[in-house]
Amino acid sequence: MASESRLAGLLTMLGSTKRCAWMVSAAAWVVLLAPGCSKNDTSQPLQSGAEQAPSVYAVNYPLTYFAERLAPEGIEVVFPAPPDVDPAFWKPTSDEIGRYQHANLILLNGAGYAHWTQRATLPKSRVVITAEGCRDTFLKTDDSVTHQHGPGGEHEHGSVAFTTWLDMPLAICQASRVRDALFQLAPATRASVQGNFDGLSRDLTQLDTLLRRATKASDGQSILASHPVYQYLADAYSLQVVSMHLEPDLALTPKDLQSLDSLLEQHRATLMLWEAQPLPETERVLRAKGITTVVFSPASQPPTHGDFLTVMTGNAERLACATRGEACP
Repeated sequence: MASESRLAGLLTMLGSTKRCAWMVSAAAWVVLLAPGCSKNDTSQPLQSGAEQAPSVYAVNYPLTYFAERLAPEGIEVVFPAPPDVDPAFWKPTSDEIGRYQHANLILLNGAGYAHWTQRATLPKSRVVITAEGCRDTFLKTDDSVTHQHGPGGEHEHGSVAFTTWLDMPLAICQASRVRDALFQLAPATRASVQGNFDGLSRDLTQLDTLLRRATKASDGQSILASHPVYQYLADAYSLQVVSMHLEPDLALTPKDLQSLDSLLEQHRATLMLWEAQPLPETERVLRAKGITTVVFSPASQPPTHGDFLTVMTGNAERLACATRGEACP
């Protein structure tokens, strides 16, 4: 199948991807991270920060999880975003940005994720944009509605979809970028890091298989989504996802219901993906319209229990039972 060959091709290319070489002078310790820069220098050793235990700073939980799985003992992995904020739209303080600047390794997602990084001054020699080069082009989204959820203020999701890690072959590719950077940060532990990557790659490949089985029963039927964050999931697993802007902790408004009814006239959907459990009243209203609620967390933040693997496995299991018409746990 094409999907399996795409995964195999990605796994084959991970060890031989060529990257552009950054020319960084000794005086240019801190430089501006320009939005157009797409690749990090992995042919030169990563520069060190202060004389202390090496630190790796990440901009979301998936990258944090990959780094924690791969990093050898003695390397600190840090994800400083508060738990009640979407990391994609988090606005760190100058002190928090300073801690990123002094990290030995800075893991960015790419695809426009973490807007603050496009305006901050970060040292290029220690930045890894993990999603760059993992696919020819990033997915686009026509959604540019301004809205607010959580204490992060109003924002737009923009024209580029950024939850790349919901496509498991892309997640493996991003993990390989983290691996390559750790090779340079701690070259003496290369064998250990590679062994850790082999285990992580196996786990993510199993997740890929589980998601393909879970989505097979959808058979091209439209699925609604409460938020425009599932583009890479839909692309990787052949789902027809139609997005709205609904918050799980807010009641549906008359305008929300009008938009929902309009979408249902165009798409015969019976499932709706949510980033978190919606209010009981929201579930009741959706159930009355013949729609089953399916919680599918993007895992941008650490879960209360478990880890990235357990969250994604739960997502796949809930989606599988919903597409089969069974009651979801």
